Amino acid sequence: MSSSTLHPYSLPPIRRVVTGHTPDGKASIVRDDRLVSVPASPVPDEADSVHTTRIWRTNQSPVVHSEETVPFHRTSTIDYIILISGEVTAILEDGTERTLSEPGSILVQRGTLHTWENRGSGWVRFLAILVDAKPVETIDKEGKTKALEEGFF
Repeated sequence: MSSSTLHPYSLPPIRRVVTGHTPDGKASIVRDDRLVSVPASPVPDEADSVHTTRIWRTNQSPVVHSEETVPFHRTSTIDYIILISGEVTAILEDGTERTLSEPGSILVQRGTLHTWENRGSGWVRFLAILVDAKPVETIDKEGKTKALEEGFF
């Protein structure tokens, strides 16, 4: 099934936006894509009715951020932001923006410095799942490791 194909019940593929860091520690968008759902069951009759989509995978807690690297804020968490209704814009420290406007869109926020804005005329509702993570680390010009500070900026 291609990522543009509608799966059962005419639900569009989930949009996933993932944040990360540049080598110098600035927040960035590392992925903005559509996810493909797959049957949740190998049984043909059941496979037509239940599908699953992998949003992101981690293998430990707290999460160790990979090298991919509201006021503006940063937390030592990996956040799964799932839009339920309305429209919300995520803004990173360099001004990069991504607007979630389709219910079911997901932004995976990986310890980046960011803020949120509701630029629409109505309410926005989203679900945020935060999972503990180790602080993001960068390497400075002298080759020393530096943990990025958590807090409001």
